[in-house]
Amino acid sequence: MKRRSVGTFLLHAGLTLAGLSAIFPFLWMLLLSVQETSLTLTAPALRWPWPPSFANYIAAWHAIPLARYYANSLLVAGVVALGQVITGLLAGYVFARLQFRGRDLLFLLFLGTLLVPTEVTLIPSFLLMRWLGWGDRLPALTVPFLAHPTAIFLLRQYLLTLPGALEDAARMDGCSHLQVLWYIFIPLALPAAGVVGLFSFLWSWKAFVWPLVIIQTPARYTIPVGLAMLQSELGTDWPLLMAATALATLPVLLLYTALRRSERVFDFGF
Repeated sequence: MKRRSVGTFLLHAGLTLAGLSAIFPFLWMLLLSVQETSLTLTAPALRWPWPPSFANYIAAWHAIPLARYYANSLLVAGVVALGQVITGLLAGYVFARLQFRGRDLLFLLFLGTLLVPTEVTLIPSFLLMRWLGWGDRLPALTVPFLAHPTAIFLLRQYLLTLPGALEDAARMDGCSHLQVLWYIFIPLALPAAGVVGLFSFLWSWKAFVWPLVIIQTPARYTIPVGLAMLQSELGTDWPLLMAATALATLPVLLLYTALRRSERVFDFGF
């Protein structure tokens, strides 16, 4: 019993330490955002600001067109998340439930694309977008990412866990494959689809390199690229930048909280 108590204590201590290390950058951002503004190339020392000043949040909102960047990022991240959930369910159903020659080999080749570094495909993707006439346009931020191997893999693994008797019963009642997917599997896969959608939204929301490369018009910037405008060679107003960054994290936190309050989302296991 004593050995078990020591093990439980060490486990809780390790988890607490990991949690504090994960939340420390967020707390550092919040503390820095309410300090007095200062133009410097190095971040000011961490200290407890008193009294806290929230003027940086108002200044950050007016320093850059943050509302427009919000709208651009919400549009891009929402379309990408929805697209990856839809294509993930369709492709996941094909790889999990349909039987055809070469299915497993095709799935392995499909997963192999995850091994290709993103930097390798940056220039070919840029040239392709220019050839399609999508350079400096928002479709270049959404269409290439409507399907992703990770989303397909996660949803395929979840669909594999569902009993085949449900599919057999629906097929005996005359349902097509699309009807089986729509009426049987999608309602059961909503928790997994919610997690995939959240991860896709978060990944697209914080993407920086591709939007920076493909978008040149400032009015079409997403939030990560817009935040970079607050930095210059002359110096960085770190409290102002941290206030803008805190505002940029709000939609993701609200989305996570809304999904977390749902009992079905996150209540699954692969």
